[in-house]
Amino acid sequence: MSKAAWHAYNTYRKGVSYRSQLSVTAALLNAQREDILAFQREQLTKLLRHAYQTTPYYRELLKTESAHISQIPTLEKRNIREQLEHLCSKAIPQARRIKNATGGSTGAPLTFYQDRNYWNQRNLSVYYFDRWAGWNFGERQLIIWGALSDVENNQDWKHQLNNFWRNHHWLNGFHLTDAAMWTTFRKMDRCHPQTILAYPSSLYQFAAFLFENGLAPKWDLKGIITSAEMLHSHYRSLTETVFGTKIYNRYGGREVGLIAMECAAGRMHINCHDLYLEIDSPNPYTTPGDILITQLNNYAMPFIRYRIGDIGRLSDEVCPCGNQLPILAELLGRSTATFRTRTDTLIHGGYFTQQFYNVIGLEQFQLIQESLKHCVLKVVVNAQWTEAARRYMVQKIQGALGADVIVTVQFVEEIPLPTSGKREFTISKVGVGRND
Repeated sequence: MSKAAWHAYNTYRKGVSYRSQLSVTAALLNAQREDILAFQREQLTKLLRHAYQTTPYYRELLKTESAHISQIPTLEKRNIREQLEHLCSKAIPQARRIKNATGGSTGAPLTFYQDRNYWNQRNLSVYYFDRWAGWNFGERQLIIWGALSDVENNQDWKHQLNNFWRNHHWLNGFHLTDAAMWTTFRKMDRCHPQTILAYPSSLYQFAAFLFENGLAPKWDLKGIITSAEMLHSHYRSLTETVFGTKIYNRYGGREVGLIAMECAAGRMHINCHDLYLEIDSPNPYTTPGDILITQLNNYAMPFIRYRIGDIGRLSDEVCPCGNQLPILAELLGRSTATFRTRTDTLIHGGYFTQQFYNVIGLEQFQLIQESLKHCVLKVVVNAQWTEAARRYMVQKIQGALGADVIVTVQFVEEIPLPTSGKREFTISKVGVGRND
C-alpha cells in the first residue's frame, strides 16, 4: 500500500510518472565524468542568464548575462538578509514562491525562497542517493530527527497520516528520553525497519542507550543514512557495531538541498544533478577552503556561489565504487566549528570531540574559541570527575591551539540544545564575521 501511495503522490506532484523522471536523474548521476560536467555547464549558463534577466540583485551585480561563474562575487548570508526581495526572480510570481528557513544553528535563522521545480528535482536526487543505503519507496524506515520545523507537529493528524502512508516511524531527536528510546526499540523489534535516517548525535545517543542496556537490534537493516551534523568517528564506530550495518553519510542544507552522499566505498560524491560546488581555496585539491554552492534548479531565488558556511576539500581520484561523480575528499564541518591558530592553521572541531568523548566523569562538553588567545570550556560532570581529567582536557586544547592559550573551565548543570536541535560541541568565533 505504501509503495502504491508513493507512486500516486509523486505522479501527482510531478505531473508525470516519477519512475520516468527518476530514471533520467539516475542516468545523469551514473554517467561518465565528461557528460556530467557538460550537463553542469549547460545548466549554469541557463541559470546565469535567468538571474541576470529576472533578478534585480544579479542584474546589478553581473552587468552581463555571459559572466563566467568564477568572476561572480560570492553570495553571503548577510546579502540574503539585506537583499531578500531583490534576490527573488520577477519571472516567478510571489504565489509560486515557497518560503523556507534554516534552523539557525550558527546564528539567526536565514529566510529564503524556493519553487516547486526545486523541490521536485531535490526529491529525485534524494531518492537516487538514498538507494545507495538500501532505501526504497514504501519500505519501513525509522527516522530520528530534531529539526523543530520537522517534528513540532508530530501529534497532528496530517503528520500521522503522512507517516502512515510513507511507512515512517519517528523518534524525536529533541527529547531522547529512556522511555521513548525503549518504546521505539520494542516497536522496531516488531516491525523491523529496512533503513534508519537520523541526526548523527541523536543516532549515537540511541545506539549508546541500546549498548548500555544490552539491547541488540535484530532488524536486518540494509543501511543507515545520517545527515545534518558532523558524523564523528566514534559515532560511526559504535552505531555500526550496535546495528550491524554501514552508515551512509549525507551532506546537505535547507538552502540548497542534498550536496553530497557517501557511497559503499566510503567516498562522498557530489550531487551534480542539482548543484555546482566550488572550494574557495588556491588549490581545492590540496588546501581546504570554504564551500561555495550554486543551486542549479531554484529559479525563484537563485543561489550563486553561496558560502554555505562549511569547509571542505576536493579529490581528483576515481572512486572504487565505479561512480564518476566528483568526490568531496574532506568535509571539515561548519566554518564556525573549525578552530584557527595564530599561525593560521585550521583545527577541525572533531579533533576535540575525539579526544574528549571517553573522558571519565565527563557527561557533556562544549568548547568555545572566543579569540586566538582565549577559549571557554563548559563541562557537565558526574561523581567520577577528577582534577586530572580537567588538566588533560586543558592540555589537549593548548596542545592544538597553542601553549599560551588561556582556557577557562566552566562547570555547568546543562548545555542546552539550540533551537535547530543540532548539538554544538565546538564553536569558533574567530573569523565568524568574515562569512556572516
